[in-house]
Amino acid sequence: MIVYDYAFRDFHKLRTEDGITKEMIIESLDPERNFDSAKAAGKSTGKSGSFFFFSHNKQFIIKTIFEEELKLLICNNQKYFKHL
Repeated sequence: MIVYDYAFRDFHKLRTEDGITKEMIIESLDPERNFDSAKAAGKSTGKSGSFFFFSHNKQFIIKTIFEEELKLLICNNQKYFKHL
């Protein structure tokens, strides 16, 4: 599993404010523990065609995104963080 952390500083600030540590994320994203959830997620998709699944410990929701959605998020990230 490859995970990219775009807008690291902004998301880091949000995670810190919510008490989410790097260790919590690493433990939750263990590919071997999430395999069954990820496999089941492919059975249903959202409106965009992306799929969601819970981490094995139910602490996080993981969402796949397509390149166009990523570009939109990157272009609007300051507005998004201001909103949050």
